[in-house]
Amino acid sequence: MRVHYIIYDLEMTNHLSEVIEIGAVKLKKINGKLTVIDEFQQFIKPKKDTVDKKITSLTGITESDVRHAPSFIEATESFHSWIGSGVYFLCSWGPEDKWALINDAIYHDHPIEWLINHNDIQLSFSMLFENERGFRYGLKRALALLKIEQSGKQHRALDDAKNTAKIFIETFDKISLKKNDKSYQESKLLEPVKVVYKTEEDEEENIKNSPFALLADLQK
Repeated sequence: MRVHYIIYDLEMTNHLSEVIEIGAVKLKKINGKLTVIDEFQQFIKPKKDTVDKKITSLTGITESDVRHAPSFIEATESFHSWIGSGVYFLCSWGPEDKWALINDAIYHDHPIEWLINHNDIQLSFSMLFENERGFRYGLKRALALLKIEQSGKQHRALDDAKNTAKIFIETFDKISLKKNDKSYQESKLLEPVKVVYKTEEDEEENIKNSPFALLADLQK
């Protein structure tokens, strides 16, 4: 049975606000080895928000990058088409990306039932290496722990997805992926609980109001 692993990342106009970029890599096992077989990147034109200077400073994305980009509906349909048919797992670094997709889908009144088999790779990684309760590793620190060189630009969707994929490949045999076939329908009825997780990389870079310094955990 063909199984694809979709490692994706989003950039937003603010914390859990409108999505302005999707980046992803697609992996599958080839001769027993997880291999990147394709990439996806798409800017998205926000419906009401603008890209302010703080977001441009953090991500490098400008208002001109998204001004003529596809809408959220068009972009997510393209993303869904790129994911393809068959069995797949959607994986992100933290829960925030999933909530951003759900919030935007509700805002645009556009169902995304394809948001299934979602797994939080940051949580899986942190459970492997955590030394204090509730601690989550930032992406940069996780790469350093595994002695993996960070590539590309931090806080750009495709580059963050690629770096997350490196961690995913390295730890794949040590983590368990869960199937949740109704993850969109179930979780859209819940309100995300805002929990602050201070990571060392946030403190080192002194990024104020970083949308990645706040992570929304699913309400149990």
